[in-house]
Amino acid sequence: MAKIKYIYPTSPFYGKVKKNDDLISINDKKIVDVLDYMFFTETENERENIKIEVNRKGERLFFEEEVFEGDLRFEFENFLMSEQRSCKNKCVFCFIDQLPKGMRKTLYYKDDDFRLSLLYGNYVTLTNAEESDIDRIVSMRVSPLNISVHTTNPELRVKMMANPNASKIMEILNRFKQARINMRCQIVLCPGLNDGAELDRTMNDLKSLYPAVTSVSIVPVGLTKYREGLYPLTSFTKDKAKEAVEQINKFGDQCLTELGTRLFYVADELFQKAEISLPGYDYYEEFEQIENGVGMVISFAQEFMDVVRTLRNREAEINISLVTGVAATPLMKKCINLLKVKAPNMNCRIYTIKNDFFGHDVTVTGLTTGQDIINQLKDKPLGRFLLVPSAMLRDDSFLDDITIKDVEKALNVKIKVTNCSAEDLVDKILSSYSRKKRC
Repeated sequence: MAKIKYIYPTSPFYGKVKKNDDLISINDKKIVDVLDYMFFTETENERENIKIEVNRKGERLFFEEEVFEGDLRFEFENFLMSEQRSCKNKCVFCFIDQLPKGMRKTLYYKDDDFRLSLLYGNYVTLTNAEESDIDRIVSMRVSPLNISVHTTNPELRVKMMANPNASKIMEILNRFKQARINMRCQIVLCPGLNDGAELDRTMNDLKSLYPAVTSVSIVPVGLTKYREGLYPLTSFTKDKAKEAVEQINKFGDQCLTELGTRLFYVADELFQKAEISLPGYDYYEEFEQIENGVGMVISFAQEFMDVVRTLRNREAEINISLVTGVAATPLMKKCINLLKVKAPNMNCRIYTIKNDFFGHDVTVTGLTTGQDIINQLKDKPLGRFLLVPSAMLRDDSFLDDITIKDVEKALNVKIKVTNCSAEDLVDKILSSYSRKKRC
């Protein structure tokens, strides 16, 4: 039910529609959820009349007003306007299944809602999408969609997801292609399962869907130490990772020649596991998969260089520290050394936090816990303050529910949070002695 929580004073329906009214229809089209709302409020002209129907305590009311760019200026109690869909799979590589007990309940929730793919870029498997959902996506031309494919082999996909509905993936993707829906795909690569010849098959199948499929990221499976009773997966060794990188890039080179785009992109983490240098900036083309860890390192490094290039020299002393995960340490060292050219008296200690909580196979910064920071930085020199990237935090708390204040108290240091942009990192570092001298 699309229950209205708030009507902005700038809404053309302000003073008519009330809080707790249920939105029933727009221009005589029934509103089931947020997709309907977005689709039926889309207008061809800057200003158009829109008629709405609401239910107010059992009474049906109709209003019609001129609306600017289709924005009714309503807020709803439930942003999806219907129940959120949870994941019905039991994927062999699921990270949530590898969480220890006792963490906050929200971390154990698995979403697999295709509407969240459109709204927030979440990756979805489409295994819980009904035929009517596929019809709606096609008719509304919902685009782009981020889709977790993993393999196009029907039997293998069913095995990897423990869901018989997983077999229909190519049928669905072909329907989307015919409807000219843009798709970004993801493959979580698991040694011995969907790599090697199976990966070749998947890449060939997805290539056949170009240009509807605009990019495919290949990321290595992430394994924690909490896998008792789960499918016996193995981590990538250096040799296995190198083999996968070479296979993917060879296929990507062929696509670049034939299609004018690489189409298949290796995640930064897989390059690191293979101990292969990251490719240049041009490799990533439009950086479509950056939120999936593809090109994040190169993009940040380029942004950092651009910011530093604009700075004047700083002679004042700077004494601070920052924390990062294992995977991002080489990048942080490179960036801080670059900044030292402009600020030679800067002492910025880089502390690499090994992931004792989840296990040392987990190297990404975003999965660092508060207790690991406390345990590994106890009695270490930290300077005026400690920089912590926002990727480690959810509402000022780490994944283990330890708060920023808890860490500050345990380490007796002030914490500053960086928003993971190069500009903000430089600004936070230089603010330790003077904000007024920033260029």
